[in-house]
Amino acid sequence: MPTNIESFVKTLESEGVDAGKKAAKKIEAEAREKADKIDAEAKEKAKQIIAEAKAEAEKIKVRMDSSLELAIRDTIFLLREKLGLQLKTILKLNVEKALNDEETLLHVLREVIPAYAKANTENMLNAEVNISKNTKSRLLETSLRELAHSLKNQNVQLEINYNLAKEGFEYKIEGSTVEVSTDSVTSLLADMIDPGLQQFLEKAANTRD
Repeated sequence: MPTNIESFVKTLESEGVDAGKKAAKKIEAEAREKADKIDAEAKEKAKQIIAEAKAEAEKIKVRMDSSLELAIRDTIFLLREKLGLQLKTILKLNVEKALNDEETLLHVLREVIPAYAKANTENMLNAEVNISKNTKSRLLETSLRELAHSLKNQNVQLEINYNLAKEGFEYKIEGSTVEVSTDSVTSLLADMIDPGLQQFLEKAANTRD
């Protein structure tokens, strides 16, 4: 009887140990499964976060590139505008100086007036040149009288006045008016130079790319 009891106890102990081991293995397996699941979910979440961060970073980069491009265009536009104004200021000072010089003015007058005086064998043409009173001089008056005398050979009667309010001169003939003044010459020269300036700035902008 005692033997049977001891054997029964041992059997119970053995079965308990086996059951405990099975339960422990089951718990361990479930724990590992949960851990693997958590690890997989964490990795997937991390991938999602990284992907979203990259997408947001790309959007920010695109916005920054766009803003930078606009800023560069605005800077080039302002630079072109300021350079244009400075260029006109420099040109205006030099043109004004040239038109105040009687020798330069005489040279221009001798070139412009005959070029617009067309020979007319039938009728006498009336022309008028109006010059700034500030540039009136004995040399200028003498030279213009000589020019008026030579124009009579082309049937052109030239009237000379000295009441123009600005530097340079104004020439009228047959309904046409030619103005050679500081503003008109400066504007003409600026228009001639400006395309070159524009090309230079565009080249500078393209070099950045």
